Amino acid sequence: MYEKKQYISAIKIYEKIYNAGNTSPAMLLKLARIEEGMGNDGKSIYYLENYYQITKDEKVIDYLKKTSENKNTVGFDYGLTYKADLFYKDWKIHFQSFFSIIIIFGLGMMIKNRDSTHKKRNYFVLASLPLLVLGFLNNYEGKSEAIITETPSYLLEGPSSGANLVDKVTVPAKIQVNQEVDVWSKITFENKKAYIKTSQIKKL
Repeated sequence: MYEKKQYISAIKIYEKIYNAGNTSPAMLLKLARIEEGMGNDGKSIYYLENYYQITKDEKVIDYLKKTSENKNTVGFDYGLTYKADLFYKDWKIHFQSFFSIIIIFGLGMMIKNRDSTHKKRNYFVLASLPLLVLGFLNNYEGKSEAIITETPSYLLEGPSSGANLVDKVTVPAKIQVNQEVDVWSKITFENKKAYIKTSQIKKL
């Protein structure tokens, strides 16, 4: 269907596969191309960011930067902070394993040298510092971000269609997701707290 340019039919199948938790870089690129061709810039950017997370293809970052500038998007930054957050999420479990090994080693050496106050103190320090780092790693998941894919979208003061308007978003925007309340998501947009329908965003 994709090769025959039957994009509407193709994207329904691709989305079904994607929502089932199955994906591939090639499929993400096709999804991005179809959405861009249909004028759904937010969804196109979403799939391209997913593609980059898998492939780390720097050409995609260059394309995303140009797209963000041309489409006057809001909140998209593909600099060092963005890459550092992805690196943290990719390697978090490895960091946890590494510091856990150090803690176990330190505790083991404390037991082994329990008759030596000096050595016990040194190994206690060795175990304590990684313990603090491990506590941070266990409680910090990285940035919880999403892309507003439905425009225009209305940001409201509360989780209700009757709440006061905070802002109207007419271009693709990246937001910080703080909490989900029923069918609403509590977000931060340009330093403003607001609520948006969860169906209008895609979480990264």
